[in-house]
Amino acid sequence: MANPLTFPTDAQPGSLRNRSQMALDNLIRRELKVGDPNDAEQIARALRSRYQNDTRAQAIAGEAQGLPFLQTPALQAPMAPTPTATHLDLEQAKDDVDQDLRQLLASNLTKDVRPELEGWQQNLHSLIDEGVAAARQGLDPHSRDRAFAARRHLGEYARLARLIGALTPALNDDYRNLAQSLDEISAVLLVLMGEALANAGFAGGRYLLQVPYSELQARRDQVLMALRDLSGVGQVAIDDDVYPRGRLAYRRLYKKLEEYGQGELRSLLNESELARTLDELIHTSGGGSPLGMRRLGSTAWGQLARFSRFVQVTLDQGQSNAPTLLAFQDALGLFSDGFASAGGFRLLRIARPSVLMYGLYGASALTNAEKRLMQIVNMRGQFASNIDCITRCTCDEGSIHLQIILDRILFGLDRAIDLYAVGKIDFGLPEQRAAAQGYLIEAFLKLNKKWGFNPPGNIMGNLEYDIKPFLIPSPDSVWDQSGEPPEGFKDLIHNELILQIQADREWRLIGRQMSSGCLPLDTIFKEPESE
Repeated sequence: MANPLTFPTDAQPGSLRNRSQMALDNLIRRELKVGDPNDAEQIARALRSRYQNDTRAQAIAGEAQGLPFLQTPALQAPMAPTPTATHLDLEQAKDDVDQDLRQLLASNLTKDVRPELEGWQQNLHSLIDEGVAAARQGLDPHSRDRAFAARRHLGEYARLARLIGALTPALNDDYRNLAQSLDEISAVLLVLMGEALANAGFAGGRYLLQVPYSELQARRDQVLMALRDLSGVGQVAIDDDVYPRGRLAYRRLYKKLEEYGQGELRSLLNESELARTLDELIHTSGGGSPLGMRRLGSTAWGQLARFSRFVQVTLDQGQSNAPTLLAFQDALGLFSDGFASAGGFRLLRIARPSVLMYGLYGASALTNAEKRLMQIVNMRGQFASNIDCITRCTCDEGSIHLQIILDRILFGLDRAIDLYAVGKIDFGLPEQRAAAQGYLIEAFLKLNKKWGFNPPGNIMGNLEYDIKPFLIPSPDSVWDQSGEPPEGFKDLIHNELILQIQADREWRLIGRQMSSGCLPLDTIFKEPESE
């Protein structure tokens, strides 16, 4: 019996060559907008039109007219951009981090953990540079995700520095100063991402791509390749012992669409028509530009609904005996998912002054989620300033425990800000995950009634009345008429808190290694007691 995975060697080179030629022709048609990719004159005209403003192209055209090639206007060196307030804030924050690290490394009390601190220094410099570079490209979803990852990592370093400082009283101020400087960098990253949207002229648009522009091109090619495999065009050879499941499903699909009165969907089974439709969506996005995404947000719904309808109608045909049809459905669904609106527009609320929001960045009023986000951001700074003095005023065991708990709450507030910044609806999954930090505050306030801690300032009042109500909004405002939480809400909160406990466990070793051990780590990271 012949092996179904092998193909005749004489057919293989020609088939691969044909596939490569077809891909090249499609690329030329898509990028240069030519009808015949084999017509040299059409390609030459398209290239001249595409690069008509390029200096080298103008020099070549001048040489064709008899002018010397080198007598072209010299390009003026661009002027250095004027430093903005955010740029100055970033440089100041970087200098603060460097100075705080040097202070710790120069201290005689850290001689036993100097290699660890040098590792921090190297990693933090790399992390800050990566986060800043990603935040400046905040319009790109991949870069935006990388910036949020860098911000979280910086927050973890800040919390770890506060923890080690609380457990090492002689160096508490130095570690907390480093944590404060890392918080400054994290805050600037949020502002840089918001300014990336504002600098691109995003204005009132609320549509952000789910994936980078280059990823859309790759998904487009996957759809066409899956269609070729389904129709049999992409197969090199068919052995007599291989059952043609794909082409049988393709033939039945044509008939099924006709029977369902969905004949207009059959055009998606034509490669040239499908390629034109996919390219139209990609070109409408304008390479991810703000104007392109605003156009896309107002027009893409029609074609995306068509793709979704095709997948829904053909699902009953996607049986296990036709894997090529399943692959085509998945590839088409994956392409459509790339055009789903991504979260991130709320970054403008953080980065730009509220006085500019009317008109310049949309005439609509602030949503409830945006109001909660701005309140949490405002209260976060005040809360951080209030808790910094707890162990500076006194250093007994109770104060150290209280300091570590409040530092943990501060870390949770930063994560809640990140979740709200990427949310899209009033109380979706990101906002529900942020509510877990509110329940953590609620549990702490209940326990504190037994402990009787009375920290300076109005820390407890800020937590109970200024922060918790915005993390756990009133059920009347975010839940349905029955007053019941959304489906799966309790499980989501439970899973989020479990993830936080697991993350805390990873810090035991480094905390034990770098702190003076004035308190046993087991008393800090002990397992939660069930009541």
